[in-house]
Amino acid sequence: MTAALASPATASVFRHRAQPIPDPALLGIELPAAFRAFHALQQPAYRAYTAAHAPTSEVEDVTREAFGILAAHWSAILLRPDPSAYAWDLFTSVVRRRTKRLRLPANSPLQYEVVVLHHLTGCTPERIADATGRDLGKIHYLLRTWTPSKAAHART
Repeated sequence: MTAALASPATASVFRHRAQPIPDPALLGIELPAAFRAFHALQQPAYRAYTAAHAPTSEVEDVTREAFGILAAHWSAILLRPDPSAYAWDLFTSVVRRRTKRLRLPANSPLQYEVVVLHHLTGCTPERIADATGRDLGKIHYLLRTWTPSKAAHART
C-alpha cells in the first residue's frame, strides 16, 4: 500500500480480506449519483485491468470488492485534489492484494499499470489517462519509455 493510501480510514479496510459487496439495490442503498456516473464511466477499463490479472472465475468478485471499497470511501475520495488518480490507486491496491503481478518489466507501478491497460487490454492512451486520472502526456511518456522483455512480446 502506498503512503497516499495509508490513512486510518483506508488502513482498516486492508487488514482483512473484504467480502464482495452485494448489489446496493438489493440492500436498499442508494449510491450517490456521482459515484454511479463514475462507475458507469470507469467500470470497463477497471474491469479489463482486473481481468488481465485475475482468473476468469474471480474477475467479478475482485472488481466488485474494489468498487465496494471505492463506494465506502467515496466522500473522502472526492475531497482529494486528484480524485480520479486516488480512486485508481485505491482500486489497483485491491487488485494487487487479490492477484499476482504479471511478469512485465516496468520502472514504476504506474508504468506497469499503463502497460497492462494499453498492451494487454487494448485501451487507448486517452482512455488510460481518463481511467488512471493521470495527464495524457505522462501516459504517452510511460508508454514511450517502456522497454518490453521477450516475455512481454509473447503476450501482446
